[in-house]
Amino acid sequence: MTQFLRFSLGYFAFAIVITFSIRERALQTFSEVGRVLRDLTPLLLFWVFTLVCLGLLINAVFQNKAPRDTIADALFATAATLLFQAGFILVKTTLPFVIPFYADSAFAELDKLLHMGLDPWILTHRFHDVLPVEWLAGIYMYGWLIPAILLPVILATLDSDPKRVRRILLVYLSAWIVVGNILALAGMSAGPIFFERLHGSDHFSGLTASMLPAGPNLQKISNAQDFLWIAYEQMDQTKGPGISAFPSVHVSIATLAAIYLYERSRFLLPLALTGVAAILFMSVYTGYHYAVDGYVSIAVVIGVWIFLRRRDLKSTECA
Repeated sequence: MTQFLRFSLGYFAFAIVITFSIRERALQTFSEVGRVLRDLTPLLLFWVFTLVCLGLLINAVFQNKAPRDTIADALFATAATLLFQAGFILVKTTLPFVIPFYADSAFAELDKLLHMGLDPWILTHRFHDVLPVEWLAGIYMYGWLIPAILLPVILATLDSDPKRVRRILLVYLSAWIVVGNILALAGMSAGPIFFERLHGSDHFSGLTASMLPAGPNLQKISNAQDFLWIAYEQMDQTKGPGISAFPSVHVSIATLAAIYLYERSRFLLPLALTGVAAILFMSVYTGYHYAVDGYVSIAVVIGVWIFLRRRDLKSTECA
């Protein structure tokens, strides 16, 4: 976890340099990120305390890890997570200031090509009355946060396999940075929900109306989308225009969580696959993403994991 902390410090420093180099009111942006993290910290510390207690109990029974090491790793993981998330928010919200959204039309056409001439959101909305969409919206908003924020702490407190911890942490970083920063910058797109407002086209005009009637969770998603657009339209550099569709970090993190569950027990594979399918479905249903956004995220995360796992297996065989 000390390496994760050092990396997070470096990433955070890089994010500060990028922010102050590109954004006119960088101090306000930095202050807003600090406020977001300050609001997140009490809940994070509650879960950290819970996981540390659980980890100490498990390690006391199985004698896998010294209590001091569990507590130290949890503290390092918590500090690193806060720094890393601060850096990611700074970088992500700065991307539209670097390259404007240019790839939406290409992704929309690719989506139709891959789905028999139909927009994938239309396919997902056909299940509106079949699936518990309102419940899935809650998973998309809140359940996703567990692996997104807490996975490093879970690794620090509940996993005593150093190779697996290192491997999953590297995939975790790839799920955020490769998917959420590098590829996002390469394929800057706003997503179907913003297509009409950005390009003046009615290609996705039926998307919003098709989600009605909306329950509380879907309404929160709709409100968040409106907030993001207003921030982008006004170039509100205090909060930052946090719009970025390609690829999907939601799906990349869900895929990582599935991989980790699979590594812990193959019996968890059905649950893991269900989680990925639910997040992918809702990312398209809500219009945040093109389907290809999720497909690319899944491919990248699985590809990185396969590479790291094979490398670890080879190192074990050579030892």
